[in-house]
Amino acid sequence: MKHAFILNPASGNGRGAAQLQEEIRALMREGTEEISCRLTAGEKDASILASKLAEEAAAEGEEICIYACGGDGTLHEVVNGLIGHPNAMLGVVPVGSGNDFVRCFDSPERFRDLRRQLSADVRPIDVLRYSWEQGGETRSDHYINGINIGFDGNTAILAHRLKELPGVSGTFSYILALVVNLIRKRGGDLRVTADGEVVHSGPLILCTAANGRFCGGGFESCPKAELDNGLIELLVVKDVTRRYFLKVVPDFKAGRLFEIDGVEKIATSRQAKQVVIEPAAGTMRFVADGEIMETGTITIDVLPKAVRLLVP
Repeated sequence: MKHAFILNPASGNGRGAAQLQEEIRALMREGTEEISCRLTAGEKDASILASKLAEEAAAEGEEICIYACGGDGTLHEVVNGLIGHPNAMLGVVPVGSGNDFVRCFDSPERFRDLRRQLSADVRPIDVLRYSWEQGGETRSDHYINGINIGFDGNTAILAHRLKELPGVSGTFSYILALVVNLIRKRGGDLRVTADGEVVHSGPLILCTAANGRFCGGGFESCPKAELDNGLIELLVVKDVTRRYFLKVVPDFKAGRLFEIDGVEKIATSRQAKQVVIEPAAGTMRFVADGEIMETGTITIDVLPKAVRLLVP
């Protein structure tokens, strides 16, 4: 069995990635497993590397474990590189700022243990695909955790920008972005359809179409989401007053939004096999697994158990 670590050296402001690189080198020196480590240098590098490594292993008739070492954005790229390569298994070593995907598991700290990773269990999980029209062509991409539009998406987008400022850490960037967006209360104006039924049309605070439970550095926005049930977990929260929104944010973060009396008047949660999200005009900005995107209408579908995940 081959093991390949794809490491984003900029993850976690570089400190966590540097330490992880030393740990990988130590395993390589032991020589008990066939291990390699590749560093990314730019956008889409992780996708290209993952696909190439999977193809090379397939040509040799071997399976390979490919580990996404970084944040949710690195994971997003590796997942896209592995689609269509059944001989490849996906590993996740979180050294990013948000690391929301591994929060779906009871012991997320185990994903940071390289020795556990090398002997991990294998669990097939779903991947979500979103498609849009651009330049007269249909384009598509894949994500494994969630798409966020509105408040939570804007928080992630702003946090990404703030991390570039001197002295602003990954965790602090999320806190600062959260405060700014609470003040702005910026949402969106969308038409949302689930399995052919319009569930919302008009202004909203946020819209999430998820495979995983967490977003935005620890918000449990979709507590009922499951990684392998063949369904998209959809959450829509209508436009509300800033005072009410501030009141419910703590429960929203803790996954208790629908425990609030009367919240069903402003929030909708349901599962679907297909979701269509349309901006009222022009394009919309959103975050897919930490990656910032801007498109017109997107159609989201489920690829059931399309990836074999290593769970230490």
